[in-house]
Amino acid sequence: MKKIMALCLMAALSLQLAACSMNKDAWMEEGKEKIGATLDCGQLVVDGEVRSFPSSISEWTNNGWHVSNNYENKDSFELESDIISNQFELFNDENDSKYMYVYAINLGAEPAKIEDCTTNEIKLQMANNGLTPEVVLPGGITCKSTEEDIIAAYGEPLVKEEETLYYSYTDKDGLEIEVGIRVLAGTANQVTYTISEKNWGYVGNAEECVFFIDEALKTSFYADFAGYVEKNFDTEEAAQELYDAEVEYYANGLMYYLAIDYETVDEGIADGFRDVARKVLAKVKWDTPVVNLADGDSIGSFELTMYPTDFLDIILEDAQAVADGGLQGDEYAESMLAAISPKVDEISNKDAVTETYDIDLDNGVVSSDDWDVIDDILMDWAE
Repeated sequence: MKKIMALCLMAALSLQLAACSMNKDAWMEEGKEKIGATLDCGQLVVDGEVRSFPSSISEWTNNGWHVSNNYENKDSFELESDIISNQFELFNDENDSKYMYVYAINLGAEPAKIEDCTTNEIKLQMANNGLTPEVVLPGGITCKSTEEDIIAAYGEPLVKEEETLYYSYTDKDGLEIEVGIRVLAGTANQVTYTISEKNWGYVGNAEECVFFIDEALKTSFYADFAGYVEKNFDTEEAAQELYDAEVEYYANGLMYYLAIDYETVDEGIADGFRDVARKVLAKVKWDTPVVNLADGDSIGSFELTMYPTDFLDIILEDAQAVADGGLQGDEYAESMLAAISPKVDEISNKDAVTETYDIDLDNGVVSSDDWDVIDDILMDWAE
């Protein structure tokens, strides 16, 4: 009787263990049913919740996760526009052993707190140990999936580096997304989602720096956006805004130089000065930048030779005559515009000015301060 009872207990224990094993893995099948079968669905399941990539950091921090307390000034820090943050961690609110690595990017026009920025990259460990997030990728890829399973789900990878398979897709907003799945000890061990640098006009070597600088100048001074937009340095709308800002800057500077209050002047007269500005900017010149950047380096420099116009010199006599005429207000501004407009056709270029500027591939290539200096030299505002 005891032997029969022992056998019954062993059978019951085996059934209980099998049930526990099935329950332990249940999240994998449940997660698979919540999202699509291909990477371009743009979703993954983390601890039973469907998450999108990219998404606002707040979609995580408002739903079960928090920014690492080790992130300095996390409550007051603001990320500048178009800048990617340092790496930080998001921790699960209920279990701090569950975390992921994150980079944020500010896609807005103004500085923003981390929670209001966008996930530029997320990196998650994949395991089934209760200590890491339970991750399910499209097509049911989990920590139990082999390299063969991954290839069956997504096809051959674009690149395989050591243990990692790399894929890419274009999301619903037209962004190229890169996905890296690391296979360790035979199964998926880690996944990384990244907004590809190619979306932002990636600049990674000396040749690309030359192209970027030259195209940025063509956009700013000639309204020639073709190369700038094609290489995704910015949208056509943003390129137009950049050019318009240069025109406005020169037109306002010209009016200030001629003792005209550009903030109160008649808008029609201001448009006339903007037209002059466009014609003057179209006459500035520069040589192809000479870039000093070693292979693999992100820090370097470039030399730029610039040829500003002599417009401010050749208008001086006629402008002085108007200034001596005793006119005031819009009448004065209109007479000044009439006096200097014909001089555009007489423009020539002044002697070359050659300067050297820093390059930082990890921070916008050329600093905004250096762009301002370049603008002033080409516009002949520099002292």
